[in-house]
Amino acid sequence: MVVVIQRVRVVWRQDERGAAHADLRRGVPEVLHLPDALPDGPVVVHEIVADSADGYRLSERVLSGDRAAANVALELTPAEGGVTVRTTQTHAAYPYDQPRRLFTVPAGQVALYRANFRVCGCTCATRWWYEDWTVRVANAPARPGLFTERAPQQIADHRVHLYGGHARRRTT
Repeated sequence: MVVVIQRVRVVWRQDERGAAHADLRRGVPEVLHLPDALPDGPVVVHEIVADSADGYRLSERVLSGDRAAANVALELTPAEGGVTVRTTQTHAAYPYDQPRRLFTVPAGQVALYRANFRVCGCTCATRWWYEDWTVRVANAPARPGLFTERAPQQIADHRVHLYGGHARRRTT
């Protein structure tokens, strides 16, 4: 089993909820090519962070090893014919996110998990910030175009309306 994970995490502060920052956030790519050189191992994580504090400039790191998936709030369990992906506890204030099963990814396939959160710092200095995650999981060997050239076969979209009020209704 070889599992490759790519998480794109966009971070912004409470006072950056307006249209100008929303336009900047929309400019952050949701998927990128994997780096050419990745470590060997059963689990490899490519994490990309676009933080408003850095002008939404992309910051990348690669993780591997036993705890790599836990570093991006995921738990992987071998399953017959694939790998089952579950979320782990986050430090989000909203939505309060209990660990849950997302999907089982068969060999050779890609899955997509979307989530967003409102996060609060320590209780001594309550500051809110927001995070939007786009997480791709492949049960396949890593190669640069793994996520950019393949559409996910399974999608778990757990995004919520973060700013209060009524959720926007989609029209079809």
